[in-house]
Amino acid sequence: MIVNAQVRPYRCQTRTAGIRQRVAANHSSEMSMPLRRAVIVVLCVAFFLVVAGGQFMHWRIMKGAQVVEQLQSVSSDLAAENMSLLAQRARLMSPEHIEAVAAVRLDLHEPGKGQVHRL
Repeated sequence: MIVNAQVRPYRCQTRTAGIRQRVAANHSSEMSMPLRRAVIVVLCVAFFLVVAGGQFMHWRIMKGAQVVEQLQSVSSDLAAENMSLLAQRARLMSPEHIEAVAAVRLDLHEPGKGQVHRL
């Protein structure tokens, strides 16, 4: 045991039902003029920010839609050009065209039936 130590038993802090602390209630439902002004200003600023944010998002969405529309038109133009290029390649690779170009540019012809050719 410690000398000169004051030890007392623990007592929980309970209050009886009849003794309660009550907060003084202000039954006035009106706000003061400066507080009312501050609340109105805050509400107006919040409303403005919400409307401005909505307009900004609308602008971004419309700009994105315009970009998508432009890309779709470019894509359709490229698809049409690709189809015409494929048709032109098929025409240029045909045996008839190759023989015609060889005859005109290089003066090459297929040998006739009676001609002799040696390899």
